[in-house]
This record gives sequence, structure tokens and C-alpha cells, in this order.
Amino acid sequence: MSTNDKPTVLIVGAGLGGLFLGALLEKANIPYIIFERATVVKPLGSAMTVGPALLPIFQQMGIYDDFVTIGKYMTHVEAFKESMQPYRPVDWRPFEEFAGYGQYIVTRPRLHELFLKLIPPQKIHFGKHVQSISENSDKVTILTTDNGIYEGDIIVGADGAYSAVRKSMYEQLKAKGILPDSDQEDLPFSCTCLVGQTKVLDPDVYTIIKKPVGQFFTILGEIRPYSVSFVLDHC
Repeated sequence: MSTNDKPTVLIVGAGLGGLFLGALLEKANIPYIIFERATVVKPLGSAMTVGPALLPIFQQMGIYDDFVTIGKYMTHVEAFKESMQPYRPVDWRPFEEFAGYGQYIVTRPRLHELFLKLIPPQKIHFGKHVQSISENSDKVTILTTDNGIYEGDIIVGADGAYSAVRKSMYEQLKAKGILPDSDQEDLPFSCTCLVGQTKVLDPDVYTIIKKPVGQFFTILGEIRPYSVSFVLDHC
């Protein structure tokens, strides 16, 4: 396809999902714009694991070596009961042998920073809070709270749990009477998730940090209605 034949993609949200999609579109030379309501990038979030499902794509994007530098290799997830009696560990090494890629722990801010470097500055707009979305037969238009108007062919909601894109789509579907009943029901459960990071730990005191392999521990609640996960990383 020529550039004129390619759709323009409007991405709402500059979190990991929005930036990753933007980086893929950049690689494919497909036009896109990213809109982020925050005015600056904040280094928030804990750690996550990334493995064979994504690393081949990172290699195609040319960021595999950079990712390995910021990540820490891991082989197991260890889980315990409240009494600290261990469950059988989850061993990732068979997956690595099958797929050819290992499993790594990485902090979300550093992964976000890696993706952000792949996006040309002119293609991401900060301080753009989407107020409304409208569609016609072949175009989609968004209005931002600063009275900005942007038109594209496809809109992607990568704006989190309280997505303005999803809210707008649901309102339009509900007005037409075609929103499924299951999408109008409350969730059958609720939970509260607390996420945080420690200050940099002294490896001479916490010697486990010196190990070349990262650690992921989980304590699963039995009597008490909570679970706790600890990720030890070098970042």
C-alpha cells in the first residue's frame, strides 16, 4: 500500500499498551497519533515479567538487546501458603528451551522509557484529555478538552481501566440498543490492589539481590482474603 492508502490510527493513552502499538505502527510506516491526558510522563508502577510471547517482537523492532540490559533474567515463580509452606515452583525453563527466549523481570517505568524512545516526539501529544468521540461511515473524530479536533480512520482505547474510548463506545452502542446485557452488568467481584517500590536495597544486607537470576515470590492468602507478591530486581 502507498502511504495514502494506509489508515490513520488515533491512539488514546500513552501507557505501555499505547506506546507499544505506536512503536509497531512506526515500524510498519502506518500513520498514527498518540494522545495522553497527563502533561508529563511519571515513572510509576512496579515490575512485571516479559518472556517468549513478546521478545521475538522486540527483536524485530531492534530493542531486544536494550531490553535485556534493563531486565533481569528469571527462571522460576515461587509461591507459598500463609504458613510459608511452599507450593511447587513454576519453572519457566522448559518454555525457554521450546521458544528460544528467556523470561525477564523489568520495572514498568524502564520499559515505558524504552518504548517512548521509539516514538517521534511530534507523534505524541501530552495534556490532551479526550472529551468526546464521534463516528461517521468511514472516519472517527475526537474532541479534546482544549478544543482540539482530530480525525482518523481507526481509534484505539489504550487509556486504562476508566477508558474514555470505551465509555464513549458503550454510550453509542447503548443508545442504539445493541450493547450486550453482559457488558452492562457489574463485575461479580471486587478487589483492592496496592503497588509500591522499596528504596534501593543494600546488597550486602539483602544478599539475594546479588544473584544473577531474578526472583518472583507470591504468598497466596488462605484464611485472610489477600495475597502478596514480591519481585526482586536489579533496577
